Amino acid sequence: MHKHPLTAPQSLIFYRLIALWALSEAMLGGIIHGLRIPVSGLIVGSCAVICICLIAWYVPKKGSILKATVIVAIFKMMLSPQAPPAAYAAVFFQGLMGELLFWDRRFYRLSCFLLAILSLLESGFQRILMLTIIYGKDLWTVMNDFINGLTKQKQATNYSLLIGGAYVLLHLIVGTLVGWWASILPGKISKWRLEGDNGIIINTSPPVDIPSEDKKRSKFEKGVFVMWILLILLYIQSYYKIGEPLLPAHVSLNILVRSVIIVLTWYFVASPLIKQFLHWWLRRKRKESQPDIQKVLELLPDTQQLAAKSWKLAGKHYQQKRGIARLIATGKTILVNALNEDTARQVVILNGSIQIGKTTSLVIWSQGRSDVSGILTPVIDGKLFFMNAKTREVFPMEAAPGESQVLIVGRYAFSKKGFDRAIEIVKEGMNKTDWLVIDEIGPMELKGEGFDQILREILEKRNGIQTVLLVVRDELAEEVKEKYKIENGIVIGSVAALQG
Repeated sequence: MHKHPLTAPQSLIFYRLIALWALSEAMLGGIIHGLRIPVSGLIVGSCAVICICLIAWYVPKKGSILKATVIVAIFKMMLSPQAPPAAYAAVFFQGLMGELLFWDRRFYRLSCFLLAILSLLESGFQRILMLTIIYGKDLWTVMNDFINGLTKQKQATNYSLLIGGAYVLLHLIVGTLVGWWASILPGKISKWRLEGDNGIIINTSPPVDIPSEDKKRSKFEKGVFVMWILLILLYIQSYYKIGEPLLPAHVSLNILVRSVIIVLTWYFVASPLIKQFLHWWLRRKRKESQPDIQKVLELLPDTQQLAAKSWKLAGKHYQQKRGIARLIATGKTILVNALNEDTARQVVILNGSIQIGKTTSLVIWSQGRSDVSGILTPVIDGKLFFMNAKTREVFPMEAAPGESQVLIVGRYAFSKKGFDRAIEIVKEGMNKTDWLVIDEIGPMELKGEGFDQILREILEKRNGIQTVLLVVRDELAEEVKEKYKIENGIVIGSVAALQG
């Protein structure tokens, strides 16, 4: 348990940022790695750096970046099982550097620059190192000979060093730009929020399905496996000159054979072993982090929906502009909504049918929490009671026999005295805790009775820090939102979706 748990707004923003990071790593990263794009580290690494910097800004709690890193790696394993071990190495390098650099948040801007530069340089050097391991030093020699032959220079130039240096320099330049952008992004987001036209209501969608890894090998893979074994045997026979060498002693051919053998050895042996160890370790962490995994799972569909809606919205605003302008507008809209503290500190509606356990789940969820106040309405021995969510004090909701002041709703006669006491408890909890619960808002409130007046007061005088949680039955959700003008409320179907 954390000594200083995150507030409800911080928690929701924290998990939204993890969901964004996980999607960029698992889905965007998976697509890029699948297409073998040479600058994949620039794209995926830049997204990771921005997410880490935003976590450092919005959730300034030691350990939060490392925690987010492990969760992202777990989702990468689940959503993009084909990702190579090098991709995991990059994720953990970025997360570890982020945790170390943002340990003292006073140097936020400098830390953004250093994180971006180090992360993207690591990506660039990693690519060069992998090429050297796979193809050997002969690759750079052949490259130099080829270009010098084309240019017909009298004095040989080390073109491979120039190309490698330019590649690293590109990562350094992009890292500097990304670091600068990340350092000013929190201020930009606040400005964009004031501009308007970026609002998207995020509604909870069904949980995302996690694809399972298909371990069956195709006939093609079996054929490649046989070719790999044959190449190894041929290479050994020719290298150690066991009899007459079967492979011609040509540098280009040696580079090709060597690279194919190393790539296939990596594919069939090293990569599966490393990934198996990584997946074993991440599965252990997944069990330990199950509550956090569940929270991100709840937000993943919404994050995907947010990205799709942002792209569509950007198309409307940028009809005369395409490409980079639309991408910038999309990113802007995603960040404004994902990091909107007003939506994090908004009204949450727990929606569901009658008698499906909404109150019971809330009683369990609020047990022992100092950040929750308000009223719950559990059923005890077949009768409705009010429960103070903070002190757990219970008192009658239904009117006693002979009680003069009652509120009639259907077949129920509720105690006005009990309601007045419940309203006082709700009023006492206003702006004093992270969560304020009112169970429930129903027909009585729609008629202007019960919690109607206190709810109006809460919505008018909210301090922007407290999250108001309303329990509303299925068929009344839209009517309640319309009556109380709840425009950006989050509708959830279970207590599991609550953050914090």
